[in-house]
Amino acid sequence: MKYIKISLYSILLLFPLLSYTQVTGNDCNCIKIKLEPEQEYVLSAWAKEDGYEQKISYSNPRIEIKFYDQQSNLLEEYSFFPSGSIIEGWQKISQKFVVPIGYTRIEFILKSNDVSSAVFFDDIRIQPFNSSLKSFVYDPVSLRLMAELDENNYATLYEYDKEGGLIRVKKETERGFYTIQETRSKNSISD
Repeated sequence: MKYIKISLYSILLLFPLLSYTQVTGNDCNCIKIKLEPEQEYVLSAWAKEDGYEQKISYSNPRIEIKFYDQQSNLLEEYSFFPSGSIIEGWQKISQKFVVPIGYTRIEFILKSNDVSSAVFFDDIRIQPFNSSLKSFVYDPVSLRLMAELDENNYATLYEYDKEGGLIRVKKETERGFYTIQETRSKNSISD
């Protein structure tokens, strides 16, 4: 079984723009997060362009964060683009930003710069710059650990046989995936 970095919760953009607005207050029907003013944060995500062309870097995926005040004046705007190596079709987005004083609304925008090109986003996270974060992905049926995302948003993948025994562990790095543990058994890999 080949690992594909698209999960049930990956976001596929078939339209040029997906925007999500976070508003503070009690009458908001939205996700509420609180970012501390004057603090430095890191946005990290993985992006992929649809298509068969071999590319060195992606130019279409973009994430924007916009901060507004009470009167809807734009206080600060950040744009995030993929950089670094493309690993099994995915390129990492990772950049720091500082939250402005006086913001009351944040707008997160997942965008494709080309309306004719679909883009995918996965493993999106925002965390304080001086922090450490690990994420875990479980199979929704068997509840087995399938992946662990480290402090740098790189995955460790776990593969199991049909009986649920761990047979392979792979680690994602800037140079691609490497098998770091493999167990031989007479059982075949689960589908």
